[in-house]
Amino acid sequence: MLIKRPKNVKNMAERRRWNLFRPRAKEEVKNPMIERMGMLSEPFNAVAGIPDIVRDTERLRKDSNHDNEFDLFDNMLKLDPELNGAVRAVALTANNYSINYSRGKNARIRNAIRELVEDSIDFDDIMINAMRNLMVYGNDINKIIGKQGVGVTGLQSLPVKQITIVDERGGLGSYFVADEDNPIINATTYMVREASMYEREIPVDEILHIRIDYRSNWFTDNKGRKTYGVWGASRFTSLKQPIRMKYNSMNNRISLEDSMTKQFITIDKSAIEHIQDPAEQSQRLQHIMDEVISLFEGLRGDQIPVLPHYVQLHHVDVGNSVPNNTGFLDAINADIAAVLQVPRVAAGQEKGSTFAATYNANLWAVQAISRMHRILAESAMKMFMTHLDLLGIDYRKQDLPTIKFEAMDSETPLNVMQRTVMGYNAGILTLNQSLDLLNLPTIGREGDMRTDGPSNTGELPRENSQDGASDVAQ
Repeated sequence: MLIKRPKNVKNMAERRRWNLFRPRAKEEVKNPMIERMGMLSEPFNAVAGIPDIVRDTERLRKDSNHDNEFDLFDNMLKLDPELNGAVRAVALTANNYSINYSRGKNARIRNAIRELVEDSIDFDDIMINAMRNLMVYGNDINKIIGKQGVGVTGLQSLPVKQITIVDERGGLGSYFVADEDNPIINATTYMVREASMYEREIPVDEILHIRIDYRSNWFTDNKGRKTYGVWGASRFTSLKQPIRMKYNSMNNRISLEDSMTKQFITIDKSAIEHIQDPAEQSQRLQHIMDEVISLFEGLRGDQIPVLPHYVQLHHVDVGNSVPNNTGFLDAINADIAAVLQVPRVAAGQEKGSTFAATYNANLWAVQAISRMHRILAESAMKMFMTHLDLLGIDYRKQDLPTIKFEAMDSETPLNVMQRTVMGYNAGILTLNQSLDLLNLPTIGREGDMRTDGPSNTGELPRENSQDGASDVAQ
């Protein structure tokens, strides 16, 4: 029945009083049991982080709309734990270095370099961060902060994805096109956030650019310009497709497992067999379901539900229904380790060997990491020279202290002892030479004698010399 407002209701006070007594539309009553069942049908809400992981990895797998490859590399490193762990393991090797200050020509050079490394800058973090950026981006770009007469006072790390390198055609407020016919070859200016309100240009002599495999490397910057031999090459380039394949397999497995029933509850007929009225039976079953759902919703992770004897919880084994992708993921992770040159050794045959029957994977990894260490050492020498230039100290490159990274394949004390004992027993090393290898004091002239070499301690087996051999031969 429709009730109309009287015509004499004019002012706002009368309208408010009229609305108080006006009949309201009947609201739809929702079944709480159905709502709770709907909540339980979304298991992702009960698993912390799973929705974000699936959504982010799906975006990584499908989205190709990146300003440059560095954005994609950041997402790969953020989402993949194996990739992140491999990069971290290799980056920490840059902290194992030593500086030989005694190689400095004079006290002024030695003191200036020592003050720079130990006081002015955080040299350890600079080396580790540079090693990481070489692995991820193939480039580590830093702004040298210093003053004439004072020297280098800091090294500001610049975001690689916001940097563009231009030649004499570029600069503040300028825009030009560089294609493969006319690429950027000579770096004269480093632009930060080019073509934005906060763009900034830095001359090349104020930049410490550490890069790897930059010669003959084509690179397209975030403005679509082609560069050649300017930017370093990232090792992540060859991992883009394997990472996408990895998360495609993982997300498909998660979705398949989510769509399958893992648990279900049955209520035995003994719960309602004493009730004759069908309506009352239905009400009783609904009450039982409400109580069970409330019980499960209130459980903590370390609690086990206690159910009545007529309620049973059944678990469904989905292991046989969902294909096992462990082997595929192991192969992808092996590719990650091979590309990043992470030292690893498997039982029997080494995985990821570059060439069969030649160098093994571990040896290639040691050589690759040692090469990046040499690149870091050369970059550190450039920073030392810039520091001395600002201080006005005359020098030559061979007059500077040297930086040396520890060898990746250094021997353990046990290996040194075994090698020394083998050399002494074979008559190759004297006793004094063996003691010197073990960092032990020599014993004088009598230690300069060598052994006679290995001696036979017994005769070789002869035919029919063992017990029962003659009987077998007969």
